[in-house]
Amino acid sequence: MFETFVIPALAFHLAVIAPAFEDLVPTTGQFHGVLNEFTLMDNVATKAPIINIKRNRKLLQRRDASCDLNYKKLMGATQRIIATEELYAATQHCANGFYQGSLKDWRNGDPLFGNKILPFFQEATVTDLASNSYFGDVQRIETAAQEWSTTKFDGIFKWCTTYLAAGVIPAAQSFAMPVADMRANPATAYSVIKQLYDKQPMLMKNLPAGEKAFYVSSPIDDGYKQYLRGLGEESSYIVELYANGVKVSSYEGIPIYADPIWEPILFEIYGADKNAAILTIRGNLVFATDSKYGEGPELNEALMVWYERKDLSWYFQQFIKAGTQIALPEYVVFSLPA
Repeated sequence: MFETFVIPALAFHLAVIAPAFEDLVPTTGQFHGVLNEFTLMDNVATKAPIINIKRNRKLLQRRDASCDLNYKKLMGATQRIIATEELYAATQHCANGFYQGSLKDWRNGDPLFGNKILPFFQEATVTDLASNSYFGDVQRIETAAQEWSTTKFDGIFKWCTTYLAAGVIPAAQSFAMPVADMRANPATAYSVIKQLYDKQPMLMKNLPAGEKAFYVSSPIDDGYKQYLRGLGEESSYIVELYANGVKVSSYEGIPIYADPIWEPILFEIYGADKNAAILTIRGNLVFATDSKYGEGPELNEALMVWYERKDLSWYFQQFIKAGTQIALPEYVVFSLPA
């Protein structure tokens, strides 16, 4: 009989966290959002420097008559640091069980119990990580009415506004998002995409289109597709097609990815007809965690589930670390509601 069902930290990381950040392959993979576009660092216990991913230049040197060679640094760590926050979930689940027969399986020590309950934690954990990874702000006041988790660690848009205020992201690489129903105003959606493209810094503009990507809220993507449809050119701009029927459009050869959770989160934070968008190089957004972090006697238990007969309730505890950062903020163009 199981006293407590436990998933070790590394196993939990491999089963829940890592798959959310795996690359998706068009025609074979399901598109659920753009969390897979993050670079995953899985060994950040507290904080760590981010490796410089920028393309190297000015390596060639003239040889002189001496035998001395001047060794240049090829790649190293930037001064930018990524840090993780310790997070937990502790819940009493008063329903009869996770699925029909879950209590019986747990009592009998059925090894399938873990496989059957894991999707419950996968969906909840990945959704919370995604919402915080983009819109997290630890200074935002959380209210009981909030449906989305956006206060647990700082997300990409918080870093964007922080770097904009510090001058790391030049003011010319940002603009206030128009307040509009993008689906009803396709020209406005097109204008947002075009402005993001036009505001690229010179070095970013000269990178191949395949090394960059737009990440936008769904209304912008829908409006842009409607704009192309009006011109009779939608099919010419489809660059990817996922197995669940999601079409990925492009602008000047750069793919446009819409995350389905952005729209309701933006509505909750800012109100109706609010949108957000980023143009950056792929791999520039970084998510950090610690695949060895956990609690328990050996400090390596990430998920614990048990049933209390006196309460007729399931209990679970979950422990993870998470944080985000932008490797190269100067290679970011973004727009948020004013």
